[in-house]
Amino acid sequence: MRMAARRLRKLLREPFWLVLIGCLIGGLILGTLVGRETSDEITEAVFGRAWRKTPEETRGFLMTLLGLQLTVMTIVVMLDASMIQSAANQYSPRLVPYYLKKVPFRKALPMFALSTTYILAAVREVGLGADQAARPRPVMSGAVILVLVAFLLLTVTMIRTYRFLRVERVLALVRAATFDAIGRREAKMRRLTLDPAGTLALSADASALTAPASGYLVDVDVRRIERIARRADVRVRISRAVGDYFDAGEVVGWAGRDAGGPVDARAARRLTAALSMAPVREADLDPAYGIRILADVAARALSDSYNDSYTARQALQQIRSILRHLAREPLGDWNVTDRDGRVRVSVMATQLREYISLSVEAPLRFGAGDPELLAGILEIALEVGLVAPDAEGRATAHQLINRVLEDSMEYGDLRNGRLKRLLAEADLVRASLEDDAPRPDRHARSDWALPSGDGPA
Repeated sequence: MRMAARRLRKLLREPFWLVLIGCLIGGLILGTLVGRETSDEITEAVFGRAWRKTPEETRGFLMTLLGLQLTVMTIVVMLDASMIQSAANQYSPRLVPYYLKKVPFRKALPMFALSTTYILAAVREVGLGADQAARPRPVMSGAVILVLVAFLLLTVTMIRTYRFLRVERVLALVRAATFDAIGRREAKMRRLTLDPAGTLALSADASALTAPASGYLVDVDVRRIERIARRADVRVRISRAVGDYFDAGEVVGWAGRDAGGPVDARAARRLTAALSMAPVREADLDPAYGIRILADVAARALSDSYNDSYTARQALQQIRSILRHLAREPLGDWNVTDRDGRVRVSVMATQLREYISLSVEAPLRFGAGDPELLAGILEIALEVGLVAPDAEGRATAHQLINRVLEDSMEYGDLRNGRLKRLLAEADLVRASLEDDAPRPDRHARSDWALPSGDGPA
C-alpha cells in the first residue's frame, strides 16, 4: 500500500502524465460535441462546406485518418526503440529510463492522444445520429486539423531526437537527474534535527528489523521512523543505505529500548514499513546510482570493443561536477536527535570517499594506462580537494591521487616519458591542494601526446 501511494505521488508530480490525461479527456469531450449535427452559419464559416458526407462516409474517413495516425506512431516508436537499444548497447542499459523520460517524442504524445480520442468520440457520436443525409461535417475538418498539428509537432520532435545520438547529451541527462536526486536529499535533511558527529549505541539485546520484501531500498521515511521510535520509546539504527538490495527477511537495522528487552513486534513492523522498496533501482533519492551509470559509461568506452577514451573523459567530467557538489554538502549517516541531544534514529548514508571510490573503481580497472582517463581522475582529485570544507575531504583527495599512481604503475604499463608526466601532474595537484589554489598550468596538457623519453635514443 505504501509503495502504491508513493508511486501515485510520483506520478502526479510529473506534469507529462497530467497533460496526457487532460488531452485524453479533452479529446473525448471535443469529439462528442463536434460530432453532433452542427451545420449552422458560424460552424460553416469556420470549417467550410467542403466535407459534405453521409454518416457512413464520415465514419469511414475518420477511421482511415485514425489508421494513418496509428501507423505513423508505430513507425516513430520503432525508430525510437532502435535508438534506445543502440544507446543501451553502446553506453549502458541503465540509460534506458533516462531516454524514456526525456525523449522529445513524449512532447508529441499529448497531441496524438487528443486527436485519437477526438476521432474515436466523433465516430461514436456520428454513428448514433438518425439522419443519414449528406450534410456538412465539421467533425471531419476538426480531425484533419488536429492530425496535421500532431504530425507537425511530431516532425519537430523527431528532429530534436537526433540530439540524443550525441554522448554529451546523454551524459548531461544523467548529471541533471543526479543533481535532482541530491536536491531532494537535501530537502529531506532540512526538515530533520541532525547531528553529523552523533553516535547511537544499542544494547546487546536489540531487536533485529527485517526487510518486508525483496528489492532495492529507494527511500527511507526518516521522519516517520522518528515518530514511531519516540512513541514506542525505542532507538533505531537503519544499517542499509538507499540503493542497497536485500531479500525478504534480511536484517536491515536494529531497534533497542533504553530499559532493555525486546521491541514490540508491532512497532518493529511499523518501523520497517517506513522503508520503501522497489524491484528496480531508482535514482530519485540515490545520487550514487547516477555516478554508477556515468562510471559504467566510462568503463565501457575504455573496453577493447569501443576504445573511446574521450567518451570516458567526458563521463569523468560529469562525475567531477557531481562530486564537487557533493563535497560541499554534509554527507555520512543521518543521526536524528531528541531535544536532549541524544540520537533517536540513525540511518546509514553514503560518505564522500564511497562516492569517489564508486566513481573511479571501474574506469581505473580498464584504463590504468590511458592518459585521458588518468588526467580526468586527477582533475576529480583536484576539484574535490579544493572545495572540500574539512580535512577529511582533502585527505580523501590525496588518497585518490595515490590510488591513481599505484594503479597506473602496477597495471598501466606506462613508458618512462608518460610516467614522468603523470608523476609531474600528480605533484602539481598535490601542490595546488596544499596551497588551496588552482595550479596555473592546469589546462596545459598537450604534451601528453608526445611525452619526452618514449622515442628512440
